[in-house]
Amino acid sequence: MQSDHLLKVDLLYIGAHPDDESGVTATFAREVLDGGAKAGIVLVTRGEGGGNAIGRELGPSLGILREAEIRRSAAEYGVDLVYFLDKTDFFYTLSDKATYDVWGHEDTLGKVVRLVRLLRPDVIVTMWPGPGTHGHHQAAARLATEAFTAAADPAQFPDQIEDEFLRTWQPVKLYYNTRREGSISIPTGDISPSRFLSYAEIKSLALRNFRSQGFDRRATVPPRSARAESFLLVKTLVPPSPDGLKTLLGGLEGPRDADIALGPPPSSEPLSIGMVSRSDIVRYRRWAAAHQVSWVAGLLPAALSIGSGMTGTLEVEVTSRSAQGAAGRVRLDLPEGWTEASREADYAVPGQGTASVPFAVRVPDHVEQGSYPVRLSTTSADLTVEGSGMIDVLPVMDLAPAAGPMRIDGDLTDWEGVEPHAISSDHIWSGSVPGGDDDLSAVFRTTYDQENLYVAVDVRDDVVVCNIAPDDVKGHWRSDAVEICVDPSGRSDNTLTVFKAGIFPGTTEGRQPRAARDADARQGVIEKTAPGMRVASRFTGHGYIIETAIPWSDMPGGSAPSAGETIGFNLVIYDGDEADAGPGANIGKARLAWSYRPSAQALPYYYGRAVVR
Repeated sequence: MQSDHLLKVDLLYIGAHPDDESGVTATFAREVLDGGAKAGIVLVTRGEGGGNAIGRELGPSLGILREAEIRRSAAEYGVDLVYFLDKTDFFYTLSDKATYDVWGHEDTLGKVVRLVRLLRPDVIVTMWPGPGTHGHHQAAARLATEAFTAAADPAQFPDQIEDEFLRTWQPVKLYYNTRREGSISIPTGDISPSRFLSYAEIKSLALRNFRSQGFDRRATVPPRSARAESFLLVKTLVPPSPDGLKTLLGGLEGPRDADIALGPPPSSEPLSIGMVSRSDIVRYRRWAAAHQVSWVAGLLPAALSIGSGMTGTLEVEVTSRSAQGAAGRVRLDLPEGWTEASREADYAVPGQGTASVPFAVRVPDHVEQGSYPVRLSTTSADLTVEGSGMIDVLPVMDLAPAAGPMRIDGDLTDWEGVEPHAISSDHIWSGSVPGGDDDLSAVFRTTYDQENLYVAVDVRDDVVVCNIAPDDVKGHWRSDAVEICVDPSGRSDNTLTVFKAGIFPGTTEGRQPRAARDADARQGVIEKTAPGMRVASRFTGHGYIIETAIPWSDMPGGSAPSAGETIGFNLVIYDGDEADAGPGANIGKARLAWSYRPSAQALPYYYGRAVVR
């Protein structure tokens, strides 16, 4: 058998970790088991940076276990070609920048291109590449997008051609596995004629192999639902298939045309207006423009974070596409009820250029946290254009100096006089708390001195579970725990420059707390990563108390903030109510937070704000 026949695939999935392909499993089963297609899977890492729900293996050993799991999973739907790039799977981050800092862009792209040239897929499927998702997923999807074109370019990674005798290869179609506007849905509830099971059942049987990640707990047979899988076509060299043709491989026999454009056509208006967003969205839009998928980037709204009662700078960007340029006034309309509901400012923009118009926006006091729409408009030479964006309002508190020495003993009598902050059951961002505040809620207090940040948390929890062994202190989201997130600069783009620690109130050996840093620049038990940190717990009739002193010297920056500065702070409560859970089992049921946006623990720009007094 020649290598051409051994390696050639019709479908290639490119992701970051084992299980990332779970969103395409039923569709791949349809194409491979019953359509006669050949498929492969390429993963950047082996998933060795995650948790282990069935054993004690970690790091490289866990990566070997997860490789075995995905090979067993893929075999259920007929896929036997699974490849790993062996890049490091590190902590959970939502930052593309942090991911590339560890992986290295060019080296990783070269490895992806090599496999595309070897496997010669007609169709590549990958993840959503935009902010708001796992940073590893963003990077893997962007690398897959770049490889779609780079693999066909002999000037890209020429050593592969000259030294390894590879040939260039141009895939025909690229899909993102996403439910965003414009995607097609492929059903999973119909029956596979070769397996006499529904594709949803085949999917569940495959995913149950990911036991180290707890998939066997939710991938039931029969499945709880038969949810369709969705795919957004973002690049193609053949005309898109008719809407009624629910297949990824349809239309490949059509004439090839490299100039087919998808999505809405680029704006032909001589003038446009938009809101300048946060740095991760700005990077994403620049990347999308460089790789001809700008319309996909446009599916993500611009947003800015400002604390309640605080002032931030909202920048409006006016773009001229005419040679003459333009001049006029920008109008900014803020949410109804805000003190200054509208603002205006003049601008002048050169031909084929842009102009930035800054507005100082103050969020009124006591505005509830949430996302609030803003509208932008401008009129120039009788042409009126509009734009929009969001202001994400964050909770704000005062961080006052301690009135005296703080004892870390689980007794909160020395916290009298320190302002309390409530985390009610409706501050939920993951899971469910059917019992309301009695099921899960908390009250916390913070204070500081020049040596430490002090935090006390009184958690109301109807079932307190301590199923983590004292020598298995990691993955605090698996059980009942508290997570403290501190961004001393107040400006961090990702968690490499913050402090994050998870605290278990007790372990399988007793009611003694254990803590570990996670997903920041120093991970591991605090005895090694934050040796000055002190932790105490006490179990109560309604739940438990966590009390801690965190030295500023153990945090990024290394010193206490000055009065008048603002730092980022968030407190996350994790809940699992399985009283009979086995040691180490992942029983995570619900997650609450003071600043309770999804994945707020991983996005410092979603942390609440603490004003140092």
